[in-house]
Order: sequence, then C-alpha cells, then structure tokens
Amino acid sequence: MVKRLVIALLLLQGLMVQSQEVLLPLQRGTAGRASAKDASQPVALPFFDDFAKPMDLPDAGLWQAEGGVTLSRGGGLLPPTVGVATLDAIGGDGRLYDGASSGRFPADTLCSQAIKLGGLRAADSVVMSFYYLPGGGQGDLWRRIGDAPEEMDSLVLEFYKKSEAQWVAVWARGGTEVDTLIAETGRAWQYVAISITDTGFLNDDFAFRFRNYCSMTPTAKMGMNGNCDYWHLDYIFVDRGRTRMGDPVFHDVAFVEPAPSMLATYQAMPMRQYRQNDMADSLKMTITNLFSSQLATQYEYAVVDADGDTVYSYDGGYENAPTYLPGGVYQTAQGHAAPAVAFAFPESAVATTYTVVHTVREGVGGDDWQENDTVRFEQVFGNYYAYDDGTAENGYGLTSTASTVLLAYRFDLNMADTLMAVDFYFNSTKDGENETIPFHIVVWENNDGKPGSVIYRDRASRRPVFDGLNVYHRYLLEDTVWVSGSVFVGFEQDGNDYINLGFDRNHNVSDRIFYLTGIAWQQSILSGALMIRPCFGVSATVGIEERGMEAEEWKVMPNPASEWVRVEGMSEQARMMLYDMTGRMVATGKGRSLNVAGLAEGVYILRCVDSQGCIGNKKLIIKH
Repeated sequence: MVKRLVIALLLLQGLMVQSQEVLLPLQRGTAGRASAKDASQPVALPFFDDFAKPMDLPDAGLWQAEGGVTLSRGGGLLPPTVGVATLDAIGGDGRLYDGASSGRFPADTLCSQAIKLGGLRAADSVVMSFYYLPGGGQGDLWRRIGDAPEEMDSLVLEFYKKSEAQWVAVWARGGTEVDTLIAETGRAWQYVAISITDTGFLNDDFAFRFRNYCSMTPTAKMGMNGNCDYWHLDYIFVDRGRTRMGDPVFHDVAFVEPAPSMLATYQAMPMRQYRQNDMADSLKMTITNLFSSQLATQYEYAVVDADGDTVYSYDGGYENAPTYLPGGVYQTAQGHAAPAVAFAFPESAVATTYTVVHTVREGVGGDDWQENDTVRFEQVFGNYYAYDDGTAENGYGLTSTASTVLLAYRFDLNMADTLMAVDFYFNSTKDGENETIPFHIVVWENNDGKPGSVIYRDRASRRPVFDGLNVYHRYLLEDTVWVSGSVFVGFEQDGNDYINLGFDRNHNVSDRIFYLTGIAWQQSILSGALMIRPCFGVSATVGIEERGMEAEEWKVMPNPASEWVRVEGMSEQARMMLYDMTGRMVATGKGRSLNVAGLAEGVYILRCVDSQGCIGNKKLIIKH
C-alpha cells in the first residue's frame, strides 16, 4: 500500500496539466506538558489512563519517559473518551527513527511504571484492558486521518516477568484498516481484555509496554518521505476483581471530542476584527455513557476571562445519557449535545484570551473517572486568523507537471486592516527534504469567491522552516499590505516538489482552499484546514525577531518628533512605513526622512526596509 493519500485531478482546459492534491501522514515529535514524575514507589491499583488530561506527553506518574509516544485530541476517530495516545514511526526528537526503512523496524514504546501486584493471586481476577484503533480513519480517501499500518506492521503488548528479567509478548495485532475492522466487528475501536494469572507477573515489579513495528514506502519525490503506520490507544485499565468476558461496562460519563470554538467560522481571530455576529449559534458536544443503563447527567459551561473571572455561564440541566452499546452511542438531548450560545464576547481593541470550560457530571457523587468530565477551549483574540486548531493530523502539498504551483486561502475581514506577516506550519520530513523548496508569499484580491488579481508577491524566495511540533514559523512581509473585505493569502511555489504543509483534519474549510497549476483555480476536495495564519496590525511584528539589521544598527531622530524624523543607518533607497497602534499605516516615504507634522500626538511604530530587504521596527513618539 502506498503511504500517502493521493487524489488526482486532470485540468482539461487547454493545457492538460496533471495536478494532485496529496495528503501525507504528519511528522510528529514530543513537545509540551507532562506531569511531574514520582516513580519511587510502584503504582497502586487501579491503574487507569484514558489520556484525557491536557498534556502532550504521557503522564510521568504512570508511564516511563523517552518512548516517542505523543498524546492528541482529535487524532483518533471518536475514541472511547477524549484524548488518545499515538504510536507511529517518529521518535521523541520529532524525526523518523534511525532504522526507518522499507523493512520492518521497531518504533515507539509506551511503557508503564511498575505496578503493585505483589500479594495477589490468580483468584483475585486481575485484568488489564484497553482499546486500540489503527490509523488512517475510514470512508472516503479525502476524509482519512493519518496512515494505516500494513499487514507486515504490528502493535505488540508485552508484560515484564521479574523472575526471568525479560519482557514476554502476550498479545499482538497485525496491520489493518479501520474499514476492515468495522466490517468484521461492527465497530472501529477494538476492546481487548487480558487476565493476569501467571504468578511470575504478580509482584510489585510488574509493568507492561506497547510497541509498534513499522515499514515505510520511500518515494523519490522531495518532501514526501515521512511518518507512517499509526496506532491509537485509549482507556487502559488494570485492576483486580474484573472479568474479561462480554462487552465492557464502565461507570463513566465522559466527553469524546475536544471542546469547540465559540466562533462560527474561525478557531481564532484578531480582536479588532471580531464582531458579535461572528459567534456560533450553538456548540457541538459529543458526550458518551459507558455504563449498562441510562445515567442522569448534568452539563454546563463557563466562559472565563484573562483575569480568571467568570463572565458567562450556561446550565444545561439534567438529561438521561443513553445506555452504552458497542460501537458508540452519544447524547442527543439538545441542551447537552448542542448547547445554545446566548453570549457574545465584548468587542475590544485589546488582544485577549478567554477560556471556555465544559463539564459533564453523573448524578450527585460523580462517576468513576473524572478527568474526562472536563474539556477546555482557549478562545484566542490576538493578531491572526486561524481555521485550524494548532495540531496537524496530516501533511498537505501539491504535485504537478507544471513548473509553478499556487495555493490560496480565503479570509473574510470585517474592517480594512494591515497584513504584516503570515504564519506557516511546515511538517518536518526525512533529512529536511522540503526545506530546500523555494516559495513566495502571495496575496490576491477576491474575484467572485476565487482568487483574483495579485496585490502582493514577495520579491525574494523563502524556504519552509520546521520550528517544532505544532509550532508556527512567522514570515514578515517585505511590504505591508492594506486589505479589506475578502482576501486570499498563500504562496507561489517554485518547482513541483512536495512542500508538506500542516493540515488539520478536524475542521473542514475546503471551500476556502484553492490551488492553481494550470489556467484555472481549483477548489480543494480534501476535508480539513491548512495551517496558514495571516497576521494583522503592528502587533504582528512587535516582539518578533526581525530579519536583517540589528535594532542598534539604525536610529530614529528626533524621538519624540513633531514635524520630521530622520533615519540613520539606512540607505537612501530605504522605504519607511509608519503605523498607529491599531495597526493602520498612516504615513509612508522613501529615503531617510519622513514628514509627521500632520499626525496626532501619540505612540507609533516606524518600520524600515532597506535596499537589501533588511527589516526593523522602532517605537516613535509624536509630540507637537
């Protein structure tokens, strides 16, 4: 099986250019938060983890470090509860394992801390259970997430036997596809339960580990050699007094999917662009009941501002959560599953972040596992637009027989604004292949819902930069662009190698993605969101490390100024742009002097670009 999803389109409009939108598995790596580790004592029963805690790495109180496994929300299709652990072909440094090849090679390891089983007997019915799901998603190719493991790949579970000082394989699964599992069992996520009866395991040094074995299909196309063979794990549970027979039953009500944005279209947007009609009408919440009968549950959410004050709360009251059935049954009562948004964030000129906290509770005393009863969403009002949630599930790129490839992404502004920079998330690839692919940032005007005339194009070529897992690289524009209404932001790629751009599969805005490899723009057919974020206003450059000249190499005099300012350290061909604190360009000039006599008193930002393209920002005070 080819390790990529390819959708080929023929443009039959004169040039017969063959083009492809191509999705690849993403390049992953460990980053972010993990709990403090205290492994001085074995973990007491029950041992449980459903990866619902807001972490990027496995909980160090339960799991050993350095296994290359990462946690995600949205990577696996409708897991038992929110959050999964993912094993793939990428190590903790974010790169393919050294032994990665077309042959079978060992990859990630998820290894537990020692678990306290000393003094237990076979009669105590100690059972370990878990759910697993192969990567790749299901259904249409353009809706799939990640990469499915092939038959020669595998997921293996091993127990540690102290008496023999070795790991013993107790379960394994060969590679397969989700569609195959659904056809065989009627469900995607598969439940496994294993009795621990061997006395060689019943001691305080017992531990277990999952390992995956991968194989990759190299491609000669630059930028396309990357990650493969995903496995997702969830709801890992070890305890005494359990049975491994029949369908699993847990006294647990939980969220299944991450918390959504409260905005109708964007995951984040600039504060000064926000209007109250940008709010969603309702939210989609996926809640499950894993118990064998209906349970009365209470749902609510609260909006908390940056100071920690609750500015709005919603109470969905009590509803009966439907009884668990294999394959998944979810809450349908509107007050819990689709709560109304009868609230709007206040409009402001000041960037801020709100936290939206959702909780679901069973009865009065609560259920057995409560980490999965809370999900949070950080509603960011900064200086950028985002359709994506900040996590890549795939790599996106275009291949073509044409020598030039263009990609455009539509954003709708509520007011005219200054485009200052663009954030891109590029996936890391084998040997950094895609980092040699040159491109130009391009901005187009709107032409009846498609990209129209070019209103900006960088003169100098840029290169993809991988700054880390789910970390964007900010590219400052050579010249700022005053735009209004609908605008398209993207790039012109030199050559037709694969640029491997981050692609979020959990938020579908394919109707806003367009590409051009011939004579006509084509709308994307892939379900997801590009990880491209245009940045507006002066705050897009303030505090960002600038390209070119160091700040101390040029000066603005006088400062404060009343009529004229002079720039020293720039050439006579330098371009100057002056912005007020809302990000609007209020004056521009060429050379070393700029007239500011007609401007109101206050604080401004002076941006200079010299003849070599060097960029710098200086604060300027105007006082008459």
